[in-house]
Amino acid sequence: MSEKVPEKDIYALPKVVTDLKECGFYHTMEIPDHGVVEGEWDLRGNLEAYLGGTNFKDKRVLDVGAANGCLSFFIENQGAEVISYDLSEDYAWDVVPHTGYDWKQLLVEDKQRARELNNAYWFCHRVFHSKAKFVHGTVYTIPQEIGMVDISVFGSILLHVRDPFLALEMASRVTKETIVVVEPMGIKRFLLYILSFGQAVMTFLPSAKKSEHKVSWWAFTPKIIQEFVCVLGFENVKTKFHFQKYRYSNFPVLYFTVIGHRKKLS
Repeated sequence: MSEKVPEKDIYALPKVVTDLKECGFYHTMEIPDHGVVEGEWDLRGNLEAYLGGTNFKDKRVLDVGAANGCLSFFIENQGAEVISYDLSEDYAWDVVPHTGYDWKQLLVEDKQRARELNNAYWFCHRVFHSKAKFVHGTVYTIPQEIGMVDISVFGSILLHVRDPFLALEMASRVTKETIVVVEPMGIKRFLLYILSFGQAVMTFLPSAKKSEHKVSWWAFTPKIIQEFVCVLGFENVKTKFHFQKYRYSNFPVLYFTVIGHRKKLS
């Protein structure tokens, strides 16, 4: 296990949540004495593939965008010390400021969503007897006080932030060994990616004519994520593809996971 990091007041105080009605779930979870609680995405049975087969045993891990804690608790169960990181209701989401809808009202609604996700995290934290620590903040202000971690994980986060490279850069500053980035791709974009000979491309999703992308900014090819992490000092980069279940789709969604390892200084 990595060196012990002194406790700081950056860690959120555990919150006692006993009512599932106060919780919101992004990922489907199986909770003891409560059964299956459905979220938008169901990663059950496929979390190892989602995380690129990364070995978390005896590692200190930063889970960026922890939501209701699905990845955090899985990684902790693999023998890791986990720092979960996500917004609280005191922070604003990266909402697309589209003139086609009341995005300021959406910010208000997202505060409620953040509160429900935090509640779900603490509900599961208690039930699973987790020792994970929780830190609140934006992806652009990951505090150095967290201390160094061995691995940072971005589970479907970068598409939802205005500046994905800055988000990765902030995490890279506290990451000693490995960075894991997971993003959805879909079959159509995968075929376009193949036909373009694997170009490094990120597509701006919001459209002036449509207002359907309210909290989604980008669609990435694996190559551009590879370039991002390489620029930040990670090498020996691998990409793995996998399918995940989406609650509102009859078909699984194609994902990719990029795993980059920090260059070793000679």
